[in-house]
Amino acid sequence: MDRKYKLVFNDHNLQESITYALVTKFDLEPSVLRAEIDDNGGMMIVRLRGSEESIDNSVGYLNEIGVETVLLNKHIYRDMDKCIDCGSCVSICPARAFSIDKETWDIDLNFERCIACGSCLTACPTHAVTLTI
Repeated sequence: MDRKYKLVFNDHNLQESITYALVTKFDLEPSVLRAEIDDNGGMMIVRLRGSEESIDNSVGYLNEIGVETVLLNKHIYRDMDKCIDCGSCVSICPARAFSIDKETWDIDLNFERCIACGSCLTACPTHAVTLTI
């Protein structure tokens, strides 16, 4: 099972070895997709791979040590009224979350592939894409 989370750190839990604990205590495979951390805290987008029970237990652990956890299901939004299916997002996306339907030429979005990097936001000429993280 895979789940994506936004983890929010503060200055009290910033020095915790989060990824080490996720691997050793919970037998998970964490993948850091995005991180913005400084001396005062910050946030990290992480994909956790493992059993449902291990993921749930790890989230409980993170909450216990003061790390805010937010489950990310559909963290990217595309406003279909603004989107003109130009393909700018397809060409810039490093995770290949966007693709072109070769029959209709419509742009498809695979939420599971998105790594919340934000490249599509700056590439979109009509500002049809937003991140909700």
